[in-house]
Amino acid sequence: MREIFETLSNPFQLLFAAVEVGNFGFLSEILSAYPDLIRTKDNSTDQTIIHKAVMHRHASIFNLIHEIGSLKDTIVTMMDTEGNTLLHLAAKRAPPQRQLELVSGAAFQMCLELVWFKEVKKIMPPSLINYKNSAGKTASELFSEEHKELRKDAESWMKSTAENCMLIATVVATGAFAAAITVPGGVDHKGGKPNKLGKTSWFSVFTISDATAFISSATSILIFLSILLSRYAESDFYKSLPLKLICGLVALFCSITSMMVAFASAFFITYHQYASYLVPIFVSIFASLPAILFLILQFSLWSDIMHSTVWCRELFKPSKKMLYALEN
Repeated sequence: MREIFETLSNPFQLLFAAVEVGNFGFLSEILSAYPDLIRTKDNSTDQTIIHKAVMHRHASIFNLIHEIGSLKDTIVTMMDTEGNTLLHLAAKRAPPQRQLELVSGAAFQMCLELVWFKEVKKIMPPSLINYKNSAGKTASELFSEEHKELRKDAESWMKSTAENCMLIATVVATGAFAAAITVPGGVDHKGGKPNKLGKTSWFSVFTISDATAFISSATSILIFLSILLSRYAESDFYKSLPLKLICGLVALFCSITSMMVAFASAFFITYHQYASYLVPIFVSIFASLPAILFLILQFSLWSDIMHSTVWCRELFKPSKKMLYALEN
């Protein structure tokens, strides 16, 4: 109740409270009616609406900076009571209850933080990019200090994920290589020619799918190896490591899918003449389960990758404006 009375006693606090929780609709109505409120500062911190939006990671409110014209040049030079610029606030770690909870995995959280830092850096005057706050730290130094533990967690998570995926890719590559040597239907000992070559179209399907499985699994092994050998610098989590992980997972999915196709085609080649076609068809349907399970079980991981590498960058390209002209 005390907090409520304190807020009501200072009407401007309602404005900053709305920013902290990301109430876009309320702010849109208020600021469209009273645009001068954009200049308003919080008495306790000297932070404007834009400063609060950066601090609490509300991209829809932060995009207001692109709608205020020449006032933007004034806002971006304002500093709070601790001498922090907008870039310093972007360098601080996001509140735990905010945007970092939208993605799981320290690596993607690190990527999201880097996206915010770089987006705010784009609007900063060159003279303030290396400006030191009251503690004598530049925004880049503050970012490294605030995200030191997150970077370590991100490195550990990325290495663990790469090692596990690399193990699976190795198993697939081993199986695909073995299948290429011991082809279904056997080999003619006199000429060394596969017995089923040219006799059924399923042999061509087996050959292509098995080769695809081996090549894609070998590719994923190399990609995951490059992840393990990375420097794990802060900048690597912005694009390099997430893109490598995406490519590695896509290659791994292709290898698993191709391996299942090779298995199903080998089953057709070997058993179609000894039993009904229903048996190979039934086995082929079940052979698709591993690939489907891989997609379903890794859906959350795919979602986090896309959010941190693609969708989060679209947050700074608003589809609607906050300010609009009110009708008389």
